[in-house]
Amino acid sequence: MGQRKKIIAVCGAQVYEEKEYSFISRLNQFCRGKGYAVMIFNLSTDPLKHDDEIMNEKSLVEMISKFPIDALVILGETIKTPRMRELIKASADGMNIPVFAMDRYIEGCINIASKFGDGFKNMLSHVIDHHGCRKINMIAGFLGNDFSEERIEAYKQALAEHDIPFEPERLAYGDFWDRPAREATARFIESGDIPDAIVCANDTMAIAACAVLKEAGYQVPGDVIVTGFDGIMSGMLNFPPISTVAPDYDKEVCVLLELMEQWEAGNKPDYGKTISIDYIVRENSSCGCGDADDSSTKELINKLSFAFNDQKWQVSAMNSMMLAAADKQHLQELTPLLEYSVEMWVNYFYFIGVRSELVNYPDYYSGSGFTTLLRMEHGQPLKVGDSYERNIAIPDFERLLEEDNGYDLFMLRLLFTDSEIYGYLMEGFNGIDMRSMRRCDEFGMFVSTVISEILKNGKLFWFNEKLRQMNQEMEQAAIHDHLTGLYNRRGFFDELARITKASIGRYISLFSVDMDGLKYINDNFGHNEGDIAISAMAEAIRNFSARNGICARFGGDEFVCALITDQPIYLSPDTARNRLENTLSRRKDISAKPYSISASIGQECVKIDSFPDFDQVLKKADEAMYLDKHARKKERTN
Repeated sequence: MGQRKKIIAVCGAQVYEEKEYSFISRLNQFCRGKGYAVMIFNLSTDPLKHDDEIMNEKSLVEMISKFPIDALVILGETIKTPRMRELIKASADGMNIPVFAMDRYIEGCINIASKFGDGFKNMLSHVIDHHGCRKINMIAGFLGNDFSEERIEAYKQALAEHDIPFEPERLAYGDFWDRPAREATARFIESGDIPDAIVCANDTMAIAACAVLKEAGYQVPGDVIVTGFDGIMSGMLNFPPISTVAPDYDKEVCVLLELMEQWEAGNKPDYGKTISIDYIVRENSSCGCGDADDSSTKELINKLSFAFNDQKWQVSAMNSMMLAAADKQHLQELTPLLEYSVEMWVNYFYFIGVRSELVNYPDYYSGSGFTTLLRMEHGQPLKVGDSYERNIAIPDFERLLEEDNGYDLFMLRLLFTDSEIYGYLMEGFNGIDMRSMRRCDEFGMFVSTVISEILKNGKLFWFNEKLRQMNQEMEQAAIHDHLTGLYNRRGFFDELARITKASIGRYISLFSVDMDGLKYINDNFGHNEGDIAISAMAEAIRNFSARNGICARFGGDEFVCALITDQPIYLSPDTARNRLENTLSRRKDISAKPYSISASIGQECVKIDSFPDFDQVLKKADEAMYLDKHARKKERTN
């Protein structure tokens, strides 16, 4: 078993963006082979959302304390909401680890910030001293913006230090974006006073300035030098590549690791000051200092080609997964689709944990933990479906931190929609590139969407099933007597039509049964006892017709029974009555009652033809029942 790597956690929003990726990739490169692993907590915070919506992501922040983290880095500039920054800082309280804040001051952290102004001024000095420029125009960002104003001040200082007067007409605002920068460059050209150089407050505006100058017939850098700021990839791929001022990520990482070593040695830094890291001038072809060897550009193009092909494959794989999941109703059905969808990236670690109560909706799991939905290591799917408690971040995670396990960077994000958090996704890498980081975020969005659809399908199926059951119960209630469970009049005739349709040529005997003495029972013992007597009679009649017939309660003390036989049968009222009374006598609770339960009975038997007139048959059975009732009454009075 190898020694455990130490974890440097990085927490920020949309960390796959170029600036954040550049810092993380350099941190990862410095940490590789030195016993460190980088763990990224990727928030999806949108600065346009309300605080309450953003705070849904606090569950990801709360996971920080569940990992054996040795240092925490907060990419403060990416997190626009103060409450979220406070939560991230609070997550590390009590862990006795150093917490670094990058590019935005956070109280109680070791603050490291890039120093913009000097880098921009150094680029101006390079343009003046090395290239001899005197007429230097500037395209700033937004009017009144702090970052823009800082670069304007650096521009003015550089001019003053070189005895060049500031001329207001040489300053324009491009709002950090393409179209306004194009308009500003066009105005410079239209003025007729073509500058020696145009220095821009970011690379996007520098690219736009190059394009407008070339469209007007000017050569860059032959006629006009153009420089930028930020050091983004698109500037390096521009023709000509943009000379720029870029963050010194190597220096930032080195300072951070040195401070970590000091912390571990017991030398805690001064929290009261901010450690500043200067931006560095990166000379390139747009100022005439480019290297004839364009191998770095070719390498970037190769990476972009790979990223493009990888994105095409992922979109195809994710669309296939979403189509395959369209009719799924349970999250367990998603696991094989996920395993198939990520098979291309066999060297990665994949883990998805979802809230356990979502796995078997609507039979909610009583616990409050998570269930493993996907786990793959080095291309091999591992066991899923195990539940674990919330205090565990990733089951068996310590093993993944062993030196020889092959993973040195992990990326964690929530699986959620605006309305609900489902769980979380972690990917593990051996080295990182921008495409991998973006793909992880895209994969998380796809999986969140698929989980949402499957849960909706499950809920819809559950509601439809409940509706079907309710409709079935309503249909049963419409054709059954609520007290006895026997058919009512409607149900009896519907069922009678069904069974006789398949019994043409056989015989049907209809029995009209009228319970005796129900009024006496109700008046002397109460209606509850009357209901007991009715239910007991219903049971006896059901037993009488159990083999080859159906029975019903038409209301009050009126019952009817139908028997289907191959031969005609004729039962005397006494014979039929004895069968009912035998059933009643076997119930001790009924035998002990202070009243007797009996009935008057009449029968009519006919052969079943194509159009039997059951109303007429029942009428004759009723007539026979009344004859029996009068005969019995006459016997009691004699």
